[in-house]
Amino acid sequence: MFVGILVDITSAVNLFALQIIPARGWLSFFYFTNESWLGAIFYAITYGGRCVQGATATILSFCRVSAVCFPVFYQQLSYAKYTYTMQAMQLSGAVASVLLLLPREYKYVNENGGYYSAFVNNEFRKPFYNFVAVLEVFFVLSIVVNNLVTYITYHFKIKKGASKRNSVTGSQYLMNREKQKRESSLDKMTAIVCCVELLYFAFVVYSLQINQSMNKRVFYFLYNILCVIYSTFSAWMLLLFSKPITIQFKQRFSKLSLKQSRSFSISVQGSNNR
Repeated sequence: MFVGILVDITSAVNLFALQIIPARGWLSFFYFTNESWLGAIFYAITYGGRCVQGATATILSFCRVSAVCFPVFYQQLSYAKYTYTMQAMQLSGAVASVLLLLPREYKYVNENGGYYSAFVNNEFRKPFYNFVAVLEVFFVLSIVVNNLVTYITYHFKIKKGASKRNSVTGSQYLMNREKQKRESSLDKMTAIVCCVELLYFAFVVYSLQINQSMNKRVFYFLYNILCVIYSTFSAWMLLLFSKPITIQFKQRFSKLSLKQSRSFSISVQGSNNR
């Protein structure tokens, strides 16, 4: 959870500090004299962060489909081996992007009155953008398919359960209603995430595959808007507004604060005894 939020915040700061400010020509004495390593940091954080965001949304959609279709397996996802595997998947794309982008050279180019960081070696540009496009296809297909399977399976179970409603006790009926309300709120959040993913996917395919010579000012104008939207409405941020997730966080933080207060009181008692 916190990895996703941290990446969203870092991506937003990177966008304004290393793309928007130099594009306006502000602090040019600093940016232009350090254009190569600043460009390397900008590209590494931009595409590395996008890999983490896409992997995070993909893993979340996989967890949801597991909870609905494979509840026994879903209970096992909290085991260390699965947790470490998911974290490795989150970070693998970011590590690959950093290894590919940090050693490159970059320069600021002036286009339509704005300064934008660009690759010095254009031969690397095309295969790298192909790599990004393949990742986007994987992320979007995984997210959309997982959420469609989750939605169809869950609502099929609701209809199946509705036919047996007469044999359900009052307490079970209320529990089922509460589950349906929670799932309905998650459906709305999922729809927003899928729409943003599809919009970003369409932009990436057009700008990095169909029209690679797209005007940089237009490209970054649209890209900046999409990045701000994604950093605000990403899957991790949306789930914070989900009631069950909020309750779970409060419970975990209360347990953590209780443990800290107990350890503090024990240490104080130990020092007093001395």
